[in-house]
Amino acid sequence: MGIAGVITGDIISSTTIRTEWKQIILDTIQNSAQDLKALSPLKLEFFRGDSFQIVVDNPAEALKIAVLLRAGLKSNTPNESEYQWDARMALGVGKIDYAPDKVVISDGEAFRYSGWEFDELGKKKLAIRTPWKDTNEELKVNTGFADEIISGWSIPQAQAIYWSILHWQMSQKEIAAKLNKSAQNISKLLSTGKEPLIRLYLERYTQIITKRE
Repeated sequence: MGIAGVITGDIISSTTIRTEWKQIILDTIQNSAQDLKALSPLKLEFFRGDSFQIVVDNPAEALKIAVLLRAGLKSNTPNESEYQWDARMALGVGKIDYAPDKVVISDGEAFRYSGWEFDELGKKKLAIRTPWKDTNEELKVNTGFADEIISGWSIPQAQAIYWSILHWQMSQKEIAAKLNKSAQNISKLLSTGKEPLIRLYLERYTQIITKRE
């Protein structure tokens, strides 16, 4: 098989999430994954209750999918929750050697890179590993900055950015109508959430991976 993206993730502080919300948070990931199939064919599988793996057929879109999954989780955090829903994710890019129906028993360098990066996340919430050293060095720096921005998004910022990046063809006025906000409010949320910088980061990643494919 060719190159693909593999995202390994887990829900942050899942053991402290209210029992009545546990299915809702899993459904949120599932629903976001359905939305994100507009970017690339993908396959999502949960394991150990709060962990998941996603195989993304088009590796150039895999980072966007990871970032938007985090935005989707933050967006759907209940108002009564003491903290925002979020997930730690590690993206591995590379070949897939063995891909049965079950994602979690698949194999290949993309799975290994994703697993290794996930084990080394520490306090980080986003990391990437590819087969190319120079690419890894560049992305490590960029991803450090991007992760800080994403981790700081408020629920309204995450909602606006999710729509803006996934539905890039929509105007701010159209996004405002979907979210029942003013266009001015959407503009402010995108600006304070550093959406233009995240968009540049995602575009740079796509450029790099597209050249390598």
